[in-house]
Amino acid sequence: MGEAVEQLNVLIIEDEPDMRRLLVDLVSRGNHVAVPAESAEEGLSLLPNWTFQLAFLDHNLPGMEGLLLGEYLRDNNPEMTIALVTGSDEPKLERRTRDLRITFVPKPFELERIDQIIRECVAQLEAKDEQRKHQTDEDFHPPIARYAEELAEIYAIPNVPSRVQRRLEQTIKRALMDLRSRARYSERQRVVALTGLIAARVLDVDLPRTNDGLTLYEEYDRYMKEHGRRTEFE
Repeated sequence: MGEAVEQLNVLIIEDEPDMRRLLVDLVSRGNHVAVPAESAEEGLSLLPNWTFQLAFLDHNLPGMEGLLLGEYLRDNNPEMTIALVTGSDEPKLERRTRDLRITFVPKPFELERIDQIIRECVAQLEAKDEQRKHQTDEDFHPPIARYAEELAEIYAIPNVPSRVQRRLEQTIKRALMDLRSRARYSERQRVVALTGLIAARVLDVDLPRTNDGLTLYEEYDRYMKEHGRRTEFE
């Protein structure tokens, strides 16, 4: 098994204690990390501190249905393997899981079915790892736009000094001014602007808009289009 995926972090959200223990045991016997929760709310509270590759969700959860939670996870974790474990046999529920690329697991299930989902998740991650090594996957360049909005929440750095904010703003603006001009454009200023904008996201710095009403992120992407370079924040 490839080094990058030798151990999965698996989220298990199930309010029934015996079923929760069973899923934890099935995951753990494969030397993967099982992280159980009794409700959707408890599961959501784990997300800022964990990166999950696989999630087993009960559908009939207190507070929030498993399918709704699965839809949220799919929107925010496009590569996660998600399985909805449910006693419901409604055709529309199964259709909806298919639309969301969520594996439908009806109760009662054979234990082998859970093992199969785990093996398939590992195989997909290994294939992705091979693509990365050969630089053939679509995320060879980091997909910044996909996660840019989350950076401030992930890092959660409060009370950034005003002098740091001013320095960031001034440096980004100077770099963008050079990027605006074909004559003054340089890859150095491209890197300066991009790293400054990412730092502003991380530190949750409120950058001003341009006279045209654009954010500085939008302005950066506009110049990249003009110069035939990759946009980062769209």
